[in-house]
Amino acid sequence: MSIDNHKYSDWDVRRVKELDIRQFIPGCNHRKTTQDIECPFCGKKKFAVNAKKDFNNAKCWVCGQGFSGPIAAVAYYSGINLDTDWLHALEETARQGGIVITPQERRREESIAAAIEASRQSFCNQQLEASGLTLEDVTASIIEGGQELFMPTFRKGRVNEMFVPDKSGDDMLIYYYRLDGKPMEYTSKGSSRPRQYVRVRWANPDIHRSSDGKPMKYQTPAGAPSRIYIPEKIRRLYKLKSHIDTLFLQEGEKKAEKACKHGMLSIGIQGINNFGSQQEGLLQDIQDIAKACSISNIVLVMDSDWNDLHRAIKVGDSVDKRPNSFSKAVIKFKQYMSTFHNIGLSVDIWWGHVNENDHGDKGVDDLLCGALLSREQELLEDIERTMHSHDGRGTWLNIHKITAISDAKIRDFWLLNDVHAFYEIHKARLTDVETFKIGNIRYKVENGSLVAVSRYSSATDIYTITQTAKGEDKVEFNDVEAFRFLAASGFHRLRNSDEAASGFEFIRIDDGIIDRVAPYEVRDFIRDYINSNCKSDLVLQFFAKRLSTIMADKQLENLAIIADDFNHFTSGVQRTYYNNGQVEITANAITPDKPISQVWRSRIVPRRFKRVPIIKDIQKVGDNFYIEYTPQAADCEFLSFLINTSNNFYSHDTPRELSDAETFEWIHHIVNKITTLGFLLCDYKYASERKAVIIQDHLMSEVGQSHGGAGKSIVGNAIGHIVSQFFIDGKQMKRDDEFLLSGVTKATRNIFIDDVKTNFAFENLFAMVTGPMYVNPKGKDRYCIPLEDSPKILITTNHAINKANENATKRRIIYMEFSTWYNPDHTLVDDFHHMFFDDWDDEQWNLFDNLMAECVMYYFRSFENSWTREGVGAVPPPMKNIELRTLRQEMSEVLYQWAEEYFDPSGTHLNDRIKRADLVASFFEYAGGPAGHGVTRTNFKGKIQAYCKFKGYDFNIDRPNSDKAYYSDWKRTHPDESFIGSDDKAGGAEYFKVYSPAKEKELKPF
Repeated sequence: MSIDNHKYSDWDVRRVKELDIRQFIPGCNHRKTTQDIECPFCGKKKFAVNAKKDFNNAKCWVCGQGFSGPIAAVAYYSGINLDTDWLHALEETARQGGIVITPQERRREESIAAAIEASRQSFCNQQLEASGLTLEDVTASIIEGGQELFMPTFRKGRVNEMFVPDKSGDDMLIYYYRLDGKPMEYTSKGSSRPRQYVRVRWANPDIHRSSDGKPMKYQTPAGAPSRIYIPEKIRRLYKLKSHIDTLFLQEGEKKAEKACKHGMLSIGIQGINNFGSQQEGLLQDIQDIAKACSISNIVLVMDSDWNDLHRAIKVGDSVDKRPNSFSKAVIKFKQYMSTFHNIGLSVDIWWGHVNENDHGDKGVDDLLCGALLSREQELLEDIERTMHSHDGRGTWLNIHKITAISDAKIRDFWLLNDVHAFYEIHKARLTDVETFKIGNIRYKVENGSLVAVSRYSSATDIYTITQTAKGEDKVEFNDVEAFRFLAASGFHRLRNSDEAASGFEFIRIDDGIIDRVAPYEVRDFIRDYINSNCKSDLVLQFFAKRLSTIMADKQLENLAIIADDFNHFTSGVQRTYYNNGQVEITANAITPDKPISQVWRSRIVPRRFKRVPIIKDIQKVGDNFYIEYTPQAADCEFLSFLINTSNNFYSHDTPRELSDAETFEWIHHIVNKITTLGFLLCDYKYASERKAVIIQDHLMSEVGQSHGGAGKSIVGNAIGHIVSQFFIDGKQMKRDDEFLLSGVTKATRNIFIDDVKTNFAFENLFAMVTGPMYVNPKGKDRYCIPLEDSPKILITTNHAINKANENATKRRIIYMEFSTWYNPDHTLVDDFHHMFFDDWDDEQWNLFDNLMAECVMYYFRSFENSWTREGVGAVPPPMKNIELRTLRQEMSEVLYQWAEEYFDPSGTHLNDRIKRADLVASFFEYAGGPAGHGVTRTNFKGKIQAYCKFKGYDFNIDRPNSDKAYYSDWKRTHPDESFIGSDDKAGGAEYFKVYSPAKEKELKPF
């Protein structure tokens, strides 16, 4: 039976097939789902009609004749031959069933006409026309909302800040659809709600810039994985399971559509590496197309600039970086496509590129709109000839079969295995560059020739070729020259510390950047040098066989040993390093793009920095702070986070007007966070401010209980995105762990101890906060990091710090306090609709980097202007809650609960002189004995005094305090403080009086 399903959509056909069969068979009772009626074929009353959802058919139990569905029934009763005129039967069934079906071609034409009208003179139309495409060319049969529709995949519109598309703008939106026609979706990190996969081509790239300041033409939603773009022609072939002899992978959606239009069957990828990943392997859609369409060949096509060097070559650049990345992409392509055999397919793998031509065409779409305009068929003819040629060289494209060739042979396409040949083809670009690197070796051009740059002069190489007694050539290794060569190339041994008698590691200093290297990496460097500079098989064989012996780990100890004196921290200046240079920060300026010199690679932030002011100014007038923000501040999510976590006055859903005092307190908390972050990010340690930072909750809870979820750990993570950080899980931290700091080096700038437990012994860190830091690494010698080089310490906790009121503890702590704005019921995602860090785009990262630089600047400014006091830069927060939390932990939770009952204002104990022994006995009775709560007869007085301070009560008002001042005199000048009188002893007994001025006033109002 020949059935043409293409006139009507699958959705329309399905609607007709789902019509109730009973309405087309005479004699059916429409109330009965199943019934036996008279058979129209044999006349017996055994014709079973089944109208249940998954059946909808009829069959005679006697003669075996029947109807497979409503279309067959209509055809029989209407006299239509189902074998020859199925479409007529379909249309008649729809007519009788009262539903309207529309031919696909008419629906498609109507959709195209509507799209053309909506997109007339739009940027989207201009882009398509420039590639020789029309809206009709890019219209696809898709499924949205359960309906089969015809829609162009390129549409006029815009995306908002959440990357949600709408029709109002004039950018070009590119909608991605699956092989079954349904919208592709993705789920960003931190969100469970899937979103439609849409890319945007910006009409004005200059106002959409990445973090390095470059205009962005195309943008993919943050957090979305790479996906392939599937043109409608490919989707149709997939549905029909039609054979595709050769499938091309093109970089870009328009290229894929344009190529498909002219018979070069292609899918679009978002970059030369984006056909698979380590996590996903080869993208599933590519596998599905290959399997359904039994492809024979798959080709990765690059533009005509495939062999160009990167644009702005600076002195010292690795000029083979771009060719290396392209060759690695082809090697990866071969590896991923080789996995087709795992699904039972034998596919030949090819790589090709557009050839340069007089027309200047770059990509396949340019070629078809340029040199081959009106001669487009020549492209397929050229591809056919080229893929059957012996050298893979064609007129318009070169295409090489790489199924079975080695990775080294692939690198040969870019001449990466022959440094001199590589230089010759790029000579015009390199002649005027002072020095540059090829294959990790530094070169310069002298008299038109390539010369290796060395910091020593030597006429000999690291090997010589001599002759044996029999006159045969042999290779001799020159140890002395080899180590001179390595030293000149920046290889050294680094002593673990100045004090260590033994122990070292290998490093390389190159272009001012310091890397730790393993012994095998030193050998690899020599191997690369030999492979790039020597073509003698004898020499190559010698080093291939003997390098691991002649340069064994023990031999490498001949490298000179140097001390780690790379840290040169300066008062009032902070140097932060990014991919595009050094950022210098002082109290008055942030200056980017300075050169990098002798810096550990771990200190280089793997982003590009572009100056964008966030905070215009912070000033202190009297006791109050004032902050002025720039317009860009509204877009900085981390600043919003700091502002929200400083708000102790209302939650996100209960806003209210604040008093002036409340507003100034809020700003005070923000300045505390800004300057404290600056302190943590500043390498230099002022002698007057050698402290650790402790972040606590503003909300006070019972001792041992915690709230959490306030965002304290976010600050630690933020610091780790700027400086080299060592993380310690506070919950798992052991007091006696001798290897606690294993992994901390002079390059480490921050130790983040997250979520320490109740009664954390901060005093154990005293020595490393204010003195040198001793590190006992596993399997290595113990070493010391001097105070000026040691990292700063950040601690987060849901509890008070032990002995926080003691001077030794106080002078070593800078506090930060976090509000309950964020909590388990209201998270970052609720405010920002994505997670911090993982889901940020380049613009958000750049705003963050600028804010963190400004934190350092305002820390310096605070230090210079003594915002708090002389010698201090980190502004402390309003301390009331921190002090109260400390007092509550100091007294112990059990004593607090007992005292609340014992000194209840409605009772008689408050303001009464009571024997100490009676109080102790009462408490022990309440607590179930003298053990298990940390309260003893000896420390009982101190804990009662802490209770008085916590409640705002006074203690022993009939006795003078430690300054010999009496209550009535002292209280007049300290109305908001607790008076603590000296011992009250009489008749061999000691007495306590816990005194409430409020209760006294209640008893004696006049």
